Amino acid sequence: MGRAVVPPYELGVRVQDCPRLPLPLPHREEAPPSRPRNVRQIYVGNADTLLRKLASPGEPLKSFEFGKMAALLHAARETGLLEAFSRFCPRSLFDGYSVQHLLFFQLAARVEKTLSREAMAEWLDESALSLLLPATGPPSPRTLRRYLKRLYGAGEGEKRGEGFLSRSVTHRIESHVFQTLLKKGLEPRWMLFDTTNFFADHQGGRLMKRAKSKQKRRDKLHAGLGLVTLGNLPTLSEVYPANEGDAKVFARVFDTLVKRLVDLEVATEKLVMVFDRGINSRENFEKVTEAMHVIASLNRQQAQKLYQIPLQRYEGVVPGAKGGPVRGFPSRWNGFGQDWRVLVTYREGTAEREAKTWEEIRNRVLTKAEGWRKEPAHKEKALWRRLSELVPKPYQAEFEVSVETVKLQRKGKEVPGYLPVVRVNAQAEARLRASFGKTAIITDLPKEEVSDAEVVEGFVARSAVEDDFRWLKDRYVVSVKPFWVWHDATVAGHTFLCVMGLLLLRYLQWELRKDPVTMKELVEGLERIRVVLVRTPEGKPRLVLEKMGRKEAQLFSRLNLAQFIPA
Repeated sequence: MGRAVVPPYELGVRVQDCPRLPLPLPHREEAPPSRPRNVRQIYVGNADTLLRKLASPGEPLKSFEFGKMAALLHAARETGLLEAFSRFCPRSLFDGYSVQHLLFFQLAARVEKTLSREAMAEWLDESALSLLLPATGPPSPRTLRRYLKRLYGAGEGEKRGEGFLSRSVTHRIESHVFQTLLKKGLEPRWMLFDTTNFFADHQGGRLMKRAKSKQKRRDKLHAGLGLVTLGNLPTLSEVYPANEGDAKVFARVFDTLVKRLVDLEVATEKLVMVFDRGINSRENFEKVTEAMHVIASLNRQQAQKLYQIPLQRYEGVVPGAKGGPVRGFPSRWNGFGQDWRVLVTYREGTAEREAKTWEEIRNRVLTKAEGWRKEPAHKEKALWRRLSELVPKPYQAEFEVSVETVKLQRKGKEVPGYLPVVRVNAQAEARLRASFGKTAIITDLPKEEVSDAEVVEGFVARSAVEDDFRWLKDRYVVSVKPFWVWHDATVAGHTFLCVMGLLLLRYLQWELRKDPVTMKELVEGLERIRVVLVRTPEGKPRLVLEKMGRKEAQLFSRLNLAQFIPA
């Protein structure tokens, strides 16, 4: 019996064609016997591969990264961000394209990778967004660039040249999202504030200024970003000139925040604002305590006497804290126009790290200064400049720096030379060592309402803002850099969309709070959820999920991403 011929693409094992039968020869009545031989053989995988191919719904046409884009769209709808885009941004400028979709395209592209608007249009055509948000077709690079410029570009839409994503518009969008989050049951307790800055290759202007670079790029212009978070959810952002002081920025941001909370009828007297020592000022403390409670910290000079208290008087506060047990000493401190409850905390692990860092800096500074003494400098100003760069700013009080003048022989003439003199101030070093591992936390909350452990919890929560800044500088998550924009109007709008992208990722983490995932686990898990466009045996296109692991399947189910797979 003959064997059925199977098309090569359906095979999963080594197959041989049926043997070639001998043909009758015209000059012989009987053909000589012949042995069967192989005409061709094809290897297309093992038995499992064969089964998978035979069970597949059709011929694969194209594969898409589906999980991240679907999750972002889900979060944008749940937080009310898409609705806010539609409500507060102009609608009749884009020839059939939805404003909310165009802004979401820009936001999602930035979460995907650091794309320029030109590259974004090319990526959009290849991404799953064309399936999730079908429109009249992906805009061309030129069209997309023109549309985005109208939205938050160089001010084509307004006479003042602010762009449509102005400060007032972005604050209305943020207020709408904040209100939506409150309706979902997020109970605000810790309001966290911190600042950072970003450098850019920029033309300059009102926002881009020379400032101390937190990324060690003194050669670049910088823009500042102040961020208020509800827990770890960014809820209010403020872009400002980088050379403006943190305390001044906080005063402006706090006024906006209080007005927003009052409008939303939030009981501000139950909230606690947490910020770093760089915000400390009498005016800021008075402003905050009029509306809510505060948790802050003192700098080393302000807490100098508190740090002299022997460790034997400290008691356990948070035994199982992350990073090691926390011990504390409760006391009182008077400053900034009022009397404060203060808790001086101590972590042994932190003290060891700070002591190691100090020893490294101390040895490096003294070794380099001693090496410079072997070759006297000819210019005093140049030597002072080198010394100022040698000693880190946080440790300048611990070093005594001066320049010694000596006489040198140069071409038979006597000329002045200059040698560095660097010593460690013993008293200042003793005060520094007494502060290792210690933090003086101040608050206006009485112990009857908030325990020492809760004060530590609130202050440690401030690290959530620092984590947000790290993600906003991480190209793997949602990086503000590089800036593909060239005017002040675009810097604020671009930064706002990046912060909203981070908000969506943080919201997804909040939805998964019963079984928490880290930002890295969330992003990597969503990236591994893919869909394939296939052609069924009937010739129709169809989307199917690629095989997922356990973690990816849990994310897919818990975020209900099946709703975004088009029929």
